[in-house]
Amino acid sequence: MEHGIVIIGGSVSGYNVIAGLKKGGYQGKITLINQQNYLPYDVSTLSKSWMLDQENLDPPLFKQADYYADVTLKLNTVITQINPEEKTILTQDNEEIPYDTLVLATGSVLRTLNVPGSDAAGIFYLRDFEKATKIKAWAKKIKELVIVGAGFIGLEMASTFSQWGLQVTVIEHADFPLGRILGEEASRYFMKMHEEHGVRFLTGEDLQSFIIDENGNVSAAVTATGKQIDCQMAVIGVGVTPNITLSHPDLKVERGYLVNEYGETTLPDVYAVGDCVVWPYQSQLIHVEHWEHAHDHGKAVARNILNPQSSPYTVRPYFWTDQYDQHFEYLGHALTWDRIITRGSLSDCQFTLAYVDENNLPIAIFFANNGDKRKDVAKFMDTNQPIEEEKFIDMNNKLNEI
Repeated sequence: MEHGIVIIGGSVSGYNVIAGLKKGGYQGKITLINQQNYLPYDVSTLSKSWMLDQENLDPPLFKQADYYADVTLKLNTVITQINPEEKTILTQDNEEIPYDTLVLATGSVLRTLNVPGSDAAGIFYLRDFEKATKIKAWAKKIKELVIVGAGFIGLEMASTFSQWGLQVTVIEHADFPLGRILGEEASRYFMKMHEEHGVRFLTGEDLQSFIIDENGNVSAAVTATGKQIDCQMAVIGVGVTPNITLSHPDLKVERGYLVNEYGETTLPDVYAVGDCVVWPYQSQLIHVEHWEHAHDHGKAVARNILNPQSSPYTVRPYFWTDQYDQHFEYLGHALTWDRIITRGSLSDCQFTLAYVDENNLPIAIFFANNGDKRKDVAKFMDTNQPIEEEKFIDMNNKLNEI
């Protein structure tokens, strides 16, 4: 291939496409185009271990520069157009870049809040390394912090900054944090864990405005019910959407770029990978924004570029989160469930929750603090059998032996 493989996006998935190509023995040309002026780094640590280390100001790179010696790097570069007929892409500086195979690894974009006072200094969104460094610097000079949104990123930030010694208040629209994903019982567990570390929750509340002091800095957040929370900083985490800014009439989008089981889009020789895609999983189209998916999907797409349509992506979705000294994992994909079966004890902080359908088939399993191991949970789900509840709830029975 004369022009080789061009990857748009230095995301987790973009990096893993490169890693997969290298592992697969690819010797042709690779071009990585990244909108940021950094080598690919592990964004997942920014809300957790990297942020917790107050003195670390280095990006958490996957690999140092010498790893990319055989890769053409175009950093600080924005792509504005795809021309599949000519097999070229166009940069914002009108540079035309040809490709033989193109990979869209464009990630996601933040949802933002537009409320009075939201332009005050001290209000941040965490999405990339530059924003993370600004958050870390600002947090060193404050005492009170408001987090808007109790998703996983919001709760990880609450964990991090309460360990800094800051007074953290979380404002969440829903009645329970993570309730839509994990249900009320697990949600209450997360709230209790955070409250024991001094975090305050305002659930069933919406942010109405911010108050700005005479220096232009945020000084308080005001909710729709009139509650005023003093703060010198706010971090907003109200979700993301797939980054589908690159478009073409023949590039099909269904929330994200629509790909088949091999990562192929509806454009010839154009793949899409990671957070920006919607893909088929168990007879439905799903979208997942977690690190593990970006990692696995990147590797799978690399295999399919090297050997077309050889490696269907059938990986069961998985994510994890670390908060304080606790570790949580989730395997599967459950938008709805009939009921939840509890194994172990939430009060003992070691438990497994099975989200089952009307036939007691597990759709997803959430497990905490090594009460069960991922490989055992995966093997248990692979049997695709209804749960025998008495055996499942007995912690003396290992999952891989049930």
